[in-house]
Amino acid sequence: MEWLWAGFGMGILGSLHCAGMCGPIALALPFHPQNKSLQLLGNVLYQLGRITTYGFIGFLFGLIGRGFSLAGIQQPLSILLGVLMILVVILPKIFNTHKTPIIITQFINKIKFGLGKFLQKRGLFALYTTGVLNGFLPCGLVYMALLGALGIGSPAESSVFMIFFGLGTFPMMFAIALTGSFISVKWRNVFNKAVPYFVILLGIVFILRGLGIGIKYISPPDKSLQINQTEQCH
Repeated sequence: MEWLWAGFGMGILGSLHCAGMCGPIALALPFHPQNKSLQLLGNVLYQLGRITTYGFIGFLFGLIGRGFSLAGIQQPLSILLGVLMILVVILPKIFNTHKTPIIITQFINKIKFGLGKFLQKRGLFALYTTGVLNGFLPCGLVYMALLGALGIGSPAESSVFMIFFGLGTFPMMFAIALTGSFISVKWRNVFNKAVPYFVILLGIVFILRGLGIGIKYISPPDKSLQINQTEQCH
């Protein structure tokens, strides 16, 4: 459960980042102009569309992490991911200078094209699909969450981790789409300043988890060492 709340906390703290990145899309959603019930339902479906995509991508990253786990390198991977999270916060310029591969650029362009089409349609299915497509747009905060999903090493748990991350962004994005307003600049800056510290804290947790030093819930002992000790006793 600690991983689920970590994902939820990352979503809550990073929701203002989401507001800046995806707020314009939320404000452009084609809600029914007169029916309040359909507006609320459409807004919920849009948010659930985003969360669906997060859960799906989390499952895929969990499969990759599961492969590392079966190969016996889950704990070194956890340390590496923790260090990477911290470095991204401390040395952001190093990670912002890379070029996006052409195949990814083409995929993102197709997603944007699809978003443009569905934003012109009115209906519950169109709103849900808009949310699904929106979830695939590039976002640094989502990338950080996916590093966490990769480190968990279980497709199901990684998927749920990303779903909880999406639920953390739900209140802010729901309010923006519903009211068409943003939170004050003062509080936005407060939350934005808190996000890097939370990412660093999560990175430290991943490092501790990889070290397997026996801290309950955070850094369970290395199972391979336990097995070796048991074999030696026999």
